This record gives sequence, structure tokens and C-alpha cells, in this order.
Amino acid sequence: MGIIKRQTIQSSIYAYAGVAVGFLTQGIFFPNLFSKAQVGLLTLLISLAQVLAQLSNLGTNGAGGRYFPYFRNAEKQHNGYLLLTSLTTLVGFSLCVLGLWLARPWIIENYQTQSALFVDYYYLLIPLSFFTVYFTVFDNYARLLYDPVTGTLLQQFVQRLLILLAGVIYWLGWVTFPQFLGLWLLAFFLQTLLMVISVARDEALFYSRQFVSLEPELRRNITRYAALTLTTALSSQIILTIDKVMINDAQGLANTGVYSIASYFATVIALPATALYKVAGALIAESWKTNDLKNIISIYRKSCLNQLIAGCLVFVGIAANLPNVFRFLPAGYDAGYYVILWLGLGKLIDMATGVNGIILNTSRFYVYDSLFFVALIFITIAANKYLIPLYGINGAAIGAALATLLYNLGRTLFVGFAFGMQPFTWRNLAVIVLAAVVWWISVQVSYPGPTDPKWRIVFDVVWRSILITGLFGGLVVLLNLSPDINQTVLSLRKRFLK
Repeated sequence: MGIIKRQTIQSSIYAYAGVAVGFLTQGIFFPNLFSKAQVGLLTLLISLAQVLAQLSNLGTNGAGGRYFPYFRNAEKQHNGYLLLTSLTTLVGFSLCVLGLWLARPWIIENYQTQSALFVDYYYLLIPLSFFTVYFTVFDNYARLLYDPVTGTLLQQFVQRLLILLAGVIYWLGWVTFPQFLGLWLLAFFLQTLLMVISVARDEALFYSRQFVSLEPELRRNITRYAALTLTTALSSQIILTIDKVMINDAQGLANTGVYSIASYFATVIALPATALYKVAGALIAESWKTNDLKNIISIYRKSCLNQLIAGCLVFVGIAANLPNVFRFLPAGYDAGYYVILWLGLGKLIDMATGVNGIILNTSRFYVYDSLFFVALIFITIAANKYLIPLYGINGAAIGAALATLLYNLGRTLFVGFAFGMQPFTWRNLAVIVLAAVVWWISVQVSYPGPTDPKWRIVFDVVWRSILITGLFGGLVVLLNLSPDINQTVLSLRKRFLK
């Protein structure tokens, strides 16, 4: 568990440094710099590119997470794994480009009225998807070689810094909006290029055909597993994207822009989970190979508890400061208040159930994980079709939270019955109660008035955040709710307070 804790902490530091940049960029700067439709365009392009990237990859990243232990051999260049993955992805990407070209007339017919900007910049999806999918290829490869930190640094911090720089250049009036989009696209290219350079620096950029080796039985297993994980990965991206697409269809790019800004705040809550999944996946796959169930259940229990603690801290911090945050945004963005709370609750539920998906996806029952994802798509679409007409963007957020709850409940119960793994203890419930109490305390003090200067609002955010962190973090340590956190605090005390 030591490597998981160390690398998760490192990844989380980079991720939250990226959050600071991303908050300034996506949360404050861009809503004041661009129109709601332009913000919606950027979000929609990224969301669709992520779906296309999953489709282009043809499930090879997921299959690598399960079967890379059978390729691992540095002397034989990992038996050509990187070459096979790259070529398979190129085939998938070519098919996606063909699909985009064929879909162009339908896009014009259906989106020209409400989403004209999307029609104008539709073909940006091609380079954006290419950079996105090959970043995931090399990031996944590095993760399998036990380096999850570099990809997190590049994606969560460097990319956001470059996008912020592109926004500043546009704000200064040096480029037009179409030229800004070129700079924005350049950020994704540089992220991918630096990821490739990192792999090469680690002397793992293997593309020789000489060492390609794939046993027939292993090929069949990988092909079957890749097909299932393609369904799973594609389903997960569709779930993350479908709400924005359905809002765009029903209410246009402007409301999509408001929803996207709100959803950004919710994704901040899940950052520790993203870091953990990158680290834990390879280790759980190795544990299945050696049938080390004790290690798997240990990772499962600790992931549920520690992710819940991290998620509750960030959720309460965001929720308590929302009245201040909306003071920095243009009129109309406060419509996303409850969107943030509902989407944040969904992320918190997902974190509270830990690595149940990774355990299932790397086990012999991996096919059921794909079935859960397919079911989740239908639940999400049905909920959105019913709730969006009734409650607008709030309906989409409620639907996402409900679908996440049902989905994780199903996976957790399946893992419990199939493997006898039950990760929850009284500590998990205590964390939830503690978070609710701290949230209630933090909102009892009045917020700055409508006419108060901006520095008062910033000061209020700072002290309220310190109060939440001190109360929640201090009580977690005092009550010893997480032995891992207490051990980390003790180690830091010994290091810095000798």
C-alpha cells in the first residue's frame, strides 16, 4: 500500500495545483472572457473528443491494464505492447475520422440553428481527438510501468496552464477567437508530445517489430477483453458526455456553457479518485495474477475510506463557498448552483465506493462490469429525458447523481457477493456525519453583502476554507478515523518538527 499512498499523494498535489489554475481559467476567467455559447463550444468539443478517443482506442488501454503483466519484460521491449497498442489505435482513429465526415450533413441539419458555433468548428474534433487518444495511450503505458504521476502532472497542471496562457493572449487582443482555438488546440498537442518524451526519457519507447510476441490464446483473450472494455470505457465517456449533449439539443450552447462551468466544480471533488485509480489499477491486476485477495481487500477498504474523507472535505469546501464564487461570475451562471451540489454528490458517491470497478474489471467477472456500464447509459438517458424538460440543467444533474448511486450500488453488491469483500466500517459513516456537521457550522456566519468589495469576498473564501479544513481535518485526525492519514501526519511531524 506504500507505493499507492506515495504516488496518490504526489498525483493529488499536481492535480490540485492544476485545480488552482483550472479554477482561475474555467471557473472565473473564461466565463468573463467568452460568451456562454463559446464556453459551451469548448466543453462540447472536449466531451465529444473524449468519447471519440475511447472509441479510437478500441479497448486496448483497458486490455493493457488486465494483461500487461503477461507482456512485461523490459529486455524484450515488453513484447511489442506499445507498437501493437499504437497501431490498433491508429486503425480505430481512422474509422472515427470516416464517421465524422459521414456525419457532417446530419450535424449541419440538426445543429445549425441552436448551435451554429459547433457546426463552424466541427472538424476541430479530428485533431483534438487524435491528441487526446494518443495522450491516453502513452499515459496508460507509463502507468503500467508504475509512473502515474507524469500523466497527472501534464494533464491536470501543464495543459491547464497552457490553456490559461492562450486565454490571456486572447484577452490581450493579440488573436481572434478562431486563432485562440488554434492556441487552445496546441495545449493538447504539447501535452501529448511531452508524454511521449517522458516515456522516451525512461527508455521505454519501444517500437521494434523484432520483439513482438503474442501467443494465440493470449491474443484471443485480449481481443475478447478489449471488446468488453471498449464497451465499458465508451459507456463511461458517454455517461460523462450525454448530459451536455442532451442539454445542447434541448436548450442550446448557452445553457450547455452554464452547465459545463457548474460541472467543472463537481469534477474537482473527484481528483483524488482519479489519482488513486491510476496507481491502484496495475497493482490490483498483479494481485489477481498471484491471487493475493488480502492485498485487494486492503486496497478496497482503504480506498473507500480515504477517498470519502478527501471527497467530503472538497465537497463541503466548495458547497460552503458557492455564494462567494458566483459573485465573480457574470449574471446567469448562478443557475448552476444546485447543479454543482447534485453533480458533486454524484462524485462523492462514486468516491465513497472506492475501487469496486477496478476490482471487477480486472477479475474473471470483468464482463459484468461492461453490463453495469451499459445499464448506466440507459438509466442516465431515461433520467435526462424525463428530468431535463421538468427542471432544465438541474434535472440533468439530478439524473447524473441518481444514475451514479444505482450504478455503484450494483457494483458494490456484486463485488460483495462474488468475492466476499465488504469495505465499509463505522468510520465511513462517522466521516459523513462529521462532514455534515462541519458544513452546517461553516454556513452559520453571514456572507459578504452585495455591495461589499471583492477583497472582502476573497477574504471570506480564505477564512471559511481554513475553518472547514481545520475543523474537518483536525477531527479526522483526532478521532483516528483513518489510520493512513494519521500515519502520514505523524511522519510529517517527525520530518519537519524534529
